[in-house]
Amino acid sequence: MNETLEFNEIYQEVKGTWNDGRLRFSKHTVVYKNSKTGKVDSIPVPELTQAQWRRVCLGHGIKLCTSTGNIYKYDGFKDTDLEKISEYFKANYKVELVEKDMCVKGWNWGTAKFNGQCIPNATPFLRNVDFL
Repeated sequence: MNETLEFNEIYQEVKGTWNDGRLRFSKHTVVYKNSKTGKVDSIPVPELTQAQWRRVCLGHGIKLCTSTGNIYKYDGFKDTDLEKISEYFKANYKVELVEKDMCVKGWNWGTAKFNGQCIPNATPFLRNVDFL
C-alpha cells in the first residue's frame, strides 16, 4: 500500500461555500491545501473518530469527524475512489469508511437532537440517514 493517497480538484465545504484544492491522506495526517489562498488544514489521524462516504452535489464526498468535535467535508471524488480510500483507511487509520445515504425526502417532522455540529435525523424509519 502507498504511503499517501492524493486527490486533485477536491472541494472543501466551509460554512456553506466550496473551496477547491488538493487533499492528501498520509499515515499521520489528513492535509487539505486550498488552491486559491494556499491555506493548509491538517487533521492528526489519532483525532479521527468517524469517516463517511456520501453521495453529494459534485459526485461523492467524505465527511470526517474528530474527537475534538470538528467536522470536515470534502467533495469531488469519483465512485471508483471508494474502494481505494476505504482500504487505505482500514490499513492506516483503523477507521471504517462507512457509506451513508443522505435524506432528500423533505420530511419536516421528527426530533432534532444535536450531536456536536451535526443534526442527525430521529425519524423512526430514517435513523441511519443524515441531513444534507
